Amino acid sequence: MKLFIYDWNFITKYDLYRAMQKQGIEYDLFNSKSNPRVNSQSKQFREDLEKALDNKKYDAIFSINFFLELAEAAHARNILYICWTYDSPALGIANETHFFDTNRIFLFDSSEYEEFQEHGVKNIFYYLPLAADARRLSRMKPTPMGRMKYHADISFVGQLYQSDMDKMFPLFDEYGAGYIAALINIQLNVYGTNFIQELINENLIKRLCNQKVTEALLKNLNHNFFHDVEEVKSWGLIAFLLKAVTNKERILLLTLLAKYYHVKLFTINSPKLPNVKICEPVDYRYDMPLVFKCSKINLNITLRNIRRGIPQRVIDIMGCHALAMTNYQEDLNEYFKDG
Repeated sequence: MKLFIYDWNFITKYDLYRAMQKQGIEYDLFNSKSNPRVNSQSKQFREDLEKALDNKKYDAIFSINFFLELAEAAHARNILYICWTYDSPALGIANETHFFDTNRIFLFDSSEYEEFQEHGVKNIFYYLPLAADARRLSRMKPTPMGRMKYHADISFVGQLYQSDMDKMFPLFDEYGAGYIAALINIQLNVYGTNFIQELINENLIKRLCNQKVTEALLKNLNHNFFHDVEEVKSWGLIAFLLKAVTNKERILLLTLLAKYYHVKLFTINSPKLPNVKICEPVDYRYDMPLVFKCSKINLNITLRNIRRGIPQRVIDIMGCHALAMTNYQEDLNEYFKDG
């Protein structure tokens, strides 16, 4: 099989390519200076894509995460488009490009898989958990200096999303800010059910999304996923609220643990948390595995957009033969026994 792979900057790219090489899969890598997620660059991306595809014949197009431009190109040539997602929700609002019979879309979150299965299409969507290259990770040995640098009772590698909260919250009026705070507090204590997505209706969107909020959502979201401004506001507001829940949960847990243990947070923006040692962000491929190996406990606090799926962070920690302590995610029950 000869694959045409869109080579964008996804974090697991080198491990994926190595796995394909071991399987004897031939592939060519395609990249473009234009970003298909940016509306003004989408046209140039399509032109670059068509030019590259016309050079050779391929059995399938492959990408990590779904790109409608790739789906359309594969459909036009009657070849498979295979993608494997590590974002959730990964596909945005359902549209016709998702249902091409040439698609083979692998989703890591079983709840999103089930949603698309309900459309009655059985041969397009599949459930596939994420992966790590455990062999490569097992060969990585921290030096004595590395152990001194990364040692901790408890470590967390990830964002707090505080800058997003600081930008958005002042845009809501007093009623909106109070209502949102109540929604966040309710969702904070519940796993497995997404109250926020169920409660965000048309009337609530009209009440909360004033002009400034709407402009901020439009500015920060990928329009290619959505059909109109109303969908941008709906999904954008849900995404913001779930990120706000994640922000509050991560701050709460880290602050609580730091009262009793040596806690390190590897993140951007240098937030101030009582007793938490703030460290610079670490390189995914080379440094993050060393953090996992040198920490007694590695936390995973899942972004609340991921409803059931096992996040990449959990897989990475276990791939290092390190201890992962995570919040409950339903898909864990498919692969692990409690205790």
